[in-house]
Amino acid sequence: MFITRELSRVRRGERGSALVAVLGLMIVLSIVTITIGAVTVQSAGTTTSSRAGVQSHAAADAGIDVALARLKTTNGCTTGGNVLTSTVVPVFTSTIGYSLNAGSTWTNGCPPVSATHVRITSVGTAEQLGVARASSGDKSTVQAIYKWVPIIVQVPIDGAAVYANSVDGVLKKFNLSSADNSVATSVMVKTGDVECTNNAKIGGDLILGDGNAKLNACDVAGKIHVNGNVVIDSSNVGGSIWATGTLSIAGSTYNTATVRSGATVPIPAIPNWTDIKWDPAQWTGMGYNIVNWTGSCDISKNNAAGTKWAQIATYITPTVVNFLNACPNVPVTTSNSMDYVDLKSNIVLVANQFTFDKLYFTNLSLPVTPRTLTFLVPDDVPDGQPTCSPTAPSTLKGDIFLTNETDFGTNIAAMVYTPCKIRSNRNGFRGQLYGGEVEFNQQASLEFVPVGVQGIDLSGGLTNPVQTGAKLGDPLSTLDVG
Repeated sequence: MFITRELSRVRRGERGSALVAVLGLMIVLSIVTITIGAVTVQSAGTTTSSRAGVQSHAAADAGIDVALARLKTTNGCTTGGNVLTSTVVPVFTSTIGYSLNAGSTWTNGCPPVSATHVRITSVGTAEQLGVARASSGDKSTVQAIYKWVPIIVQVPIDGAAVYANSVDGVLKKFNLSSADNSVATSVMVKTGDVECTNNAKIGGDLILGDGNAKLNACDVAGKIHVNGNVVIDSSNVGGSIWATGTLSIAGSTYNTATVRSGATVPIPAIPNWTDIKWDPAQWTGMGYNIVNWTGSCDISKNNAAGTKWAQIATYITPTVVNFLNACPNVPVTTSNSMDYVDLKSNIVLVANQFTFDKLYFTNLSLPVTPRTLTFLVPDDVPDGQPTCSPTAPSTLKGDIFLTNETDFGTNIAAMVYTPCKIRSNRNGFRGQLYGGEVEFNQQASLEFVPVGVQGIDLSGGLTNPVQTGAKLGDPLSTLDVG
């Protein structure tokens, strides 16, 4: 009996130990199960996050490509905008920005022609987002930077609005504009300094072959290219600024990325003076009729000369009016009371000197047909220099004065040529000026229209680089930024 009781106590003890072992095993199995579950969830999160990262990065790359296509399309950005969004796969938002100073600062928007670089920032979103809070790959940001390069067209030098062997005086309130922005509007001076002030405006380039430029309250829409020193104060310059000498700029608006000075700057190409002599055979060979002026050289609507002047309206073929024989030693002048002359053909007027108080020309009879006027004081010495001295038997070789109002019809433009001085003091003139010396006074203005002199090459074969726009250049970098 005692043995049986002892055995019974032993078995009860063994059962307690077994229970403890079972409980321990269950705890271990639970820990393992929880650990495996956590590892499984973490692994799933990592896998989906990686997948999302690949998808979002691909979407961001797609946004870069779409933005590049827009920038490569003419006016694509200005028409479609600088923000591109896709709400279907691939989902992205890309933003176009630009820099005017080689990347020092950035502005969101479509790049202007003055920009130096463009930047595309594209944020892509994954098609399948990460699970278990693994969202790091849901979005990716890619940033690409490209050069923004100018489109340069070589325009013949004779497209210059003003060509002067030298300039006299100061450009005060002078205003140069252009009727056609596709041509090279410029003030081109072979030798000598130019000072521009008092709110003058040059709607093109200022090019000096051998001299210094000083601008104070003078706006230049195009570039400045000077073989000499440049001083700019309180002015606005739209294009590049190049000086072979020193350069000083204060209180002005300009593109710092396009400023160069010193010995590495190339000398601007300016053609030499072109001599145009009086050669009747040249004009008749081009189909012009020559009319020799008779009567007074002082023209007014109230005298006989004014009546003869009005007959210009009857010329229906290209005509040269030759004043050289009738007015060898006195200038041809028009008074301040002149009637309009309705042009029906291109007209050339040749004299030893002109003084125009009023110039009124229109083309009402054929308003859609462009007409040209040429005012020519010949240079009879073929030396490639402006020769402002009389040709015997004349004792006069002189200037062309634009002393008062000019009123041309919208399809009429004039070329003024003299080896002496062109003096302009009034507004309303449309065309070009080509002089041994040019002087602009207080009220002078000029709307540039390329006219030239028929049969004469004023460019010397040279061209002038003109920026007509800008385009996408080479890639510089593509970075993952988020």
